[in-house]
Order: sequence, then C-alpha cells, then structure tokens
Amino acid sequence: MMRPQPAVWFEIIAAVSGKRKVLDSLAAAGCAEIEPFAKCRATGAEQAIFARITGWTSDVARLAACLERSHAPAVVHFPKAPEELLPPLILTNPGWVQPFEIFARLVGMPGRFSADPSGLLLFVAPILFGYMFGDVIQGLALVVIGLALQWRWPMLRLLVAGGISAMVFGFVFGAAGGMHGALSPLWVDPLAEPLPVLLVPIAFGGALLTIGLALNALETYWSGRIRNWLRHDAGFLTLYVGLLLTLLHRAGWVLVIIGLGIQLVGRLSQEPRIGVVFESLGELVEKLVQILINTLSFVRVGAFALAHAGLSSALVSMVEGVGSGSGYVLLLIAGNALIIVIEVLAASIQTTRLVLFEFFTRFFESTGREFHPLPPTGGSPEEIRNVQRT
Repeated sequence: MMRPQPAVWFEIIAAVSGKRKVLDSLAAAGCAEIEPFAKCRATGAEQAIFARITGWTSDVARLAACLERSHAPAVVHFPKAPEELLPPLILTNPGWVQPFEIFARLVGMPGRFSADPSGLLLFVAPILFGYMFGDVIQGLALVVIGLALQWRWPMLRLLVAGGISAMVFGFVFGAAGGMHGALSPLWVDPLAEPLPVLLVPIAFGGALLTIGLALNALETYWSGRIRNWLRHDAGFLTLYVGLLLTLLHRAGWVLVIIGLGIQLVGRLSQEPRIGVVFESLGELVEKLVQILINTLSFVRVGAFALAHAGLSSALVSMVEGVGSGSGYVLLLIAGNALIIVIEVLAASIQTTRLVLFEFFTRFFESTGREFHPLPPTGGSPEEIRNVQRT
C-alpha cells in the first residue's frame, strides 16, 4: 500500500538578473512550489547581486535539468528542510491509477502517515459501478465515450474502467442492450433470483470494511502508535472478522471470543479497574452496531442492480409493443441512451457515497498539504491544477 511522499526542499542561488529566467523555467517544468523562508533570504549587500529562491520540488532530477536548460547563472542544492515548515505531500501513483485519486481529493490530501487508497480503488470502484450497471452493450458504450473524450476531460477515464466492469457483469447477469436473457447468464438473472444479487454486495462490503480496518492498523504502525491500536482496536477487528465468518462456519465464534478477550485485556492493561470492563463493552457494542450498519449499506449496490434490470425490462416491454421495423430500433436505441444517462448518474453517486462514507471513515485522514507547483508564466493560481503531473 502506497502513502504520500513529502516534497524535497531546495534552495537556488541565482544572479538577480537571472531570477526571472529561473522562475519561468521552474513554472514551465511544473515541479516546484515556491515557499519563501526568511532565514534563507539574501541580506545586506547580497540583495543587489544574488537572489535566493526556496521551496519544494516533486522531482529533484527534473528541477536540476530545467535549471540547466534555462542557462541562467544559478546553482541549486537540496539541504535538509527547515523544521518549522510543513512539507507538501505528493501522490506518486502511475498514470493508470491517477484518475482514482479523485476519491481521496474529494475529502482532502492524505496525511504523511495515511494510506493512499487510489491503487485499491482501481478495483473497488469499477466493481461497485459495474455491478449496478451490468450490461454488455451499455458498458461498451461507456468505454467508447470514455476513450473518445478522455483527452478533453481526463476524469472520463473513469468511464473506461467502469464500462469494462459493466461489460463483465453484463455477461454475469446475461444482459445486453437492455435485454436480460439476451445472453446466457454466467451466474443469475437478477429479476429471476434477486436474493443472491442483494446478498453478494453485503459480503463484498464486509470484506472492504475489513480492509479499511486493516489499513488503519497499518497507519498506526507507520506513525509509531501500534501499541495504542493493539489496546483499543485489535480486538474490534478480530471480533468483526469473526462475526462475518460465523455466516459461513461456526468456527467464526472462536474469533469473536478471542476478539472480545483482546479488547478487554488491552483496556485493562491500560487502566486496571473493574469499571473499565463495562466501559469497554459499551464502546465495543456501539462500534459494532455502527460497522454493521455500514456493512448493510452495501445492499444498495444489489438494489440498484435490480433497479437497472427492472428499468431495462420495462424498456423492452415498451419497445415490443411497437412491433418490428425502424421504429423498434430507434426506440430501443433512445431507451438505452436514457438508461445510460440515468444509471451512470445513479451508479456514480452510490459508488462515491460508499467509498467516502463507509470505506474511508475506517482509516482515511485528510491531514496532509497538497503540493501545488508554480503556475505557468503569466498564469493564475487556478492554473496550478493544469500543470503536468510529475
């Protein structure tokens, strides 16, 4: 699991006459955030000859190279960052993961010791979206739209992943072009067997929330607070996993008992008095009720899968009343287009809601400061986000 990386502090000493050229070069490279620091400023007679430029960089090699290309009389070095300053953080994901950073950025920048969930969401978000939108033809339409418009609106790259997932679940549910039963389903027809369609997302939600609790443990390890986690949260994680396993096998009750024991021992080791036992049990019950509600929230994924199947079935019934011919084809195309618009909005909203309010609440801390590169020459601060990622 990746986590945000701090930017590197740099100091550039340039001739006053070359300062503008240096700043223009840094802006063009998009790898430097300027942060003036009083202790690094030129003083006295130096101000007439030298200019000191300080800040943060996301790429040391790129900054040095762009400075060399500027041909400005300047030198750069990378000392230890001043302790008074908080370094901005950088998400170092490959290009095919970057579109999924939008979920984290809706909340804020992950902290220095927080996990960056973007790589995990590369799989989670399309699965949730595709399950609610299972249709081979409609999924193919999303892929085509995403590929055609991704260069103009990079966010639409999410449609490509979601469309591929929708195509996969289209084969799973046997749906194509709004017609359920057009293909032989690899699993079930949602309208014929709705119960499994509702239960599977709950199981998926339980697994996802377990991963969220595990990420919280990983974050406490990174930040040196693992002992505190062992006392307060290790028992809860064990208990929750045990309860999930009891749905499959009675052996899960062993984990429930172990988790309860870990929770009580952890709290008593911190504060050895009898009242702590009842306090700990009360807190445990409250947390358990909350996470069980969070788990059941994933049933909405199955509900929207059934709604999609029902809407498609209504479309087919309406179109069949027209008979055959060009009117049939045109109405089928228009109906599919309408379903795509409605379901893309619905599935996107539900996927975002589940990720932010059910999954992220288990571990995500938006305590970091985002790296903002120097905007292009003559540009405004709003143009910062359009600078090429490094």
